[in-house]
Amino acid sequence: MNFKNTTSIALLAVGFSCNASALEPASIKTESGVDITPLLESKYEYDNNIFNSSDNEKSSTKLVVKPSVNFELLDGLDAFSMGAYVESGTYFSSSDDNYLDGGFEFVSHLEPTSRDRFDFKYEYDFKTEQRGTGVSEGLADLLDKASEFREQNADIRYEIGGYSTSRFALLGNYKDTRYTNNRSLTQYRDLDERLFGGQFLYALSALTDLTLDASYTGIRYDLIDETGITRDSNVKKLLVGVRWEATAITTGVAKIGYQKKSFRASERDDFNGVSWLVEAQWAPLSYSTFRLTSQAGAVDPDTFGDYIDQKGISLGWDHTWSPLISTSTIYSYTNDDFSGVEREDDSQELVLSVIHNTARWLETSAYYTFQDKDSNLAFFKYDKSIVGVNFKVSM
Repeated sequence: MNFKNTTSIALLAVGFSCNASALEPASIKTESGVDITPLLESKYEYDNNIFNSSDNEKSSTKLVVKPSVNFELLDGLDAFSMGAYVESGTYFSSSDDNYLDGGFEFVSHLEPTSRDRFDFKYEYDFKTEQRGTGVSEGLADLLDKASEFREQNADIRYEIGGYSTSRFALLGNYKDTRYTNNRSLTQYRDLDERLFGGQFLYALSALTDLTLDASYTGIRYDLIDETGITRDSNVKKLLVGVRWEATAITTGVAKIGYQKKSFRASERDDFNGVSWLVEAQWAPLSYSTFRLTSQAGAVDPDTFGDYIDQKGISLGWDHTWSPLISTSTIYSYTNDDFSGVEREDDSQELVLSVIHNTARWLETSAYYTFQDKDSNLAFFKYDKSIVGVNFKVSM
């Protein structure tokens, strides 16, 4: 889970998929060994506050259609996959907010020897940031249409060492974000991030490791806004923790450490503080799974301020009641304490869904989402409800 900012409270929301899913897509198997898996997902929902407004809320029904296809090749321990999708969104009461997104992804895993592992992932997406979120949070009335942007993300990891012994990994990541419209507002949020790091893993047992993570991230913005003060910064992290897969019942990772975010401009406040990450799963029964995710640290704001001291937690429960019916419940809470501006937000979200496994190739679900944001600045406060149905169709 990535706690990005106050507008992305949907940390583990239903969206197009549910953890309790039992859909079993069939693949087209080619003579070359490539498996091709198409999938069609669609949802129809009603949102009573599409712009996340504090007053004069506007409601709309919405239809989303998302066809996708995935290609996968397995060659011993090596694996390659490539996927692409297109997503169309139609607001029946706000046609200016209709959108067409899309993207593709390539993932590879190589194990040339028993002690060498190489992972690479590349994603390219063109997306829409709906009014009232991201750079237009609390400012939806200033825009005539949603903001569009493209984003590319490349992730690389090289690990050396046996699974039952100590191992070391080199890490690298590059992320590039560029907005393509509403430039009077969005031009100051074009940026790229470069991460370099390492991870040391010490095997306590075959399924449990102690971990030590160190990373450096350079964040660079293309333009300086009208304040004349750059937002460029460097982020250093050092985390120690444990990663476990002790039994089939429990798996997870827990890390805690120190983060330092230093701005190039002396006018901005630096961050020095505790950072942590917890991702845990507990399945006391084969048909019931609990999930806990928590994260803390400094992140860049989409609107005003130097940084956000952000702390969040998400709790989830997936339960299968019968071969046909399962449910998913997710509650998340985020506290955002802004530096450089007098603002503090508390955001909550509850997502409830019921999934019907209609057939091997068809899954139907109904969901309800409630979001509530409280802030000491009135125009950032809002609450909203979303109710909808979701369909997944495979071969």
